[in-house]
Parts: sequence; structure tokens; C-alpha cells
Amino acid sequence: MTNPTRPRRTDPILQRRRGRSRRHGVSDHTDRIALEADGWRTTLDYRENHFRDIEGALEGVETHWRGEAERTAPDGRVQVLAVIGPTPGRVWRRLRLEAEVALDFRPCPSGAMR
Repeated sequence: MTNPTRPRRTDPILQRRRGRSRRHGVSDHTDRIALEADGWRTTLDYRENHFRDIEGALEGVETHWRGEAERTAPDGRVQVLAVIGPTPGRVWRRLRLEAEVALDFRPCPSGAMR
């Protein structure tokens, strides 16, 4: 017995949906992809601060995106980077720049900076 409310497999809309991959809102985060390809584990958090007047009416909203990148260096030390920005794209860009600086200025075995 078939269920009349369930769509049939030959439905053209379902056929189109099956062919598409879901991206969950990710749009052009090449900096994050580059960080993860270099061995960094990344996270992104979102926070809002609501500003209200004495009567409780909303006066404004301040948004913050916080990104973190963490990796284990070849010598076993854990490197952690964190930045805050107004958009996810800016956070990933700043994290990638911070990671490049962290890799360029890590201490050499002799203790001198390279």
C-alpha cells in the first residue's frame, strides 16, 4: 500500500534536489579552507550585544564574530590564534594573516627568531 502524502521518487523537484550538494551558507571562505589545509583546526562563534534604553526598548545591536585557529607545531607546542571581526570573511582573512605571521616568527632551535 502506498502513502498518497509521500512524494513519488519520479517527482522532478526531488530529482533536482538530489543532484545539488548542500553548502549550509558557506560562501567563499577560501581563507578558512587554506588554514585547515595547513593543519589548523578552526572554529567560528557569533555573539550579539543588545543595547536597550531605560524602558527596555531596543536601541541597537552590536555583532561580533570570533574565530580561532589551533594547531600542534612540529616540536609539540600548541599554537592558538584568536581574532574578532564584524563579518566571518574578515575574521578568516585576519586569522590567515595571523597564521602566516606565527609561522614566519616562530623561534628557531637556537632561540633566535628567523
